Amino acid sequence: MMGPADPVYRPGVIPVPAPLRSGPAVVRAWAYDDLPCLEEAGQDQAIPPRTTVPSPFSQTAGRAFVERQWGRQASGEGLSVAIAEAATGAAAGLLSLLHRQQPGVVGAGYWIVASRRRRGLAGAALRVVSRWALGLPGVARVEALVEPDNAGSIRVLEGAGFRREGLLRCYLAFGEIRRDAWIYSLIESDLQG
Repeated sequence: MMGPADPVYRPGVIPVPAPLRSGPAVVRAWAYDDLPCLEEAGQDQAIPPRTTVPSPFSQTAGRAFVERQWGRQASGEGLSVAIAEAATGAAAGLLSLLHRQQPGVVGAGYWIVASRRRRGLAGAALRVVSRWALGLPGVARVEALVEPDNAGSIRVLEGAGFRREGLLRCYLAFGEIRRDAWIYSLIESDLQG
């Protein structure tokens, strides 16, 4: 398995954490061995239009996707890690933390392939990574956007302790299509209750 080395933390750069475990999930760096997960994700109707997952999938495109995820951390854009099943180590999805324009704010995004949904993987991963991120110097807020009709993702966010703040009308753009989005956040004081 190949992956980037764990870097030393610098302000503005989110380090790749040692694998973080929570219930059924392990969050770890992407590897070339994770291409079967990307191949399945590329066949999903919802994942490719909202992400950079290659569709149609090829080994070359999958490897390029993995390298782009490594590059997000190296460039200071943020962090993208694989969500894997703790029992098997097999990648089941993605979780990203990307810097927003406002200093100290990172945006969380995630997806799970259809064959591994409803196993608690996204919620466990989001819970452990968002709390880890709030412990990093300079990170004050983790936020996430979700389409109002995405009941599964809303359950994931609320189960991880995120609070709904409001509706951003006509905010998300998928090509020519614009969609509303709920904005959710998690801050340090949310963890004290």
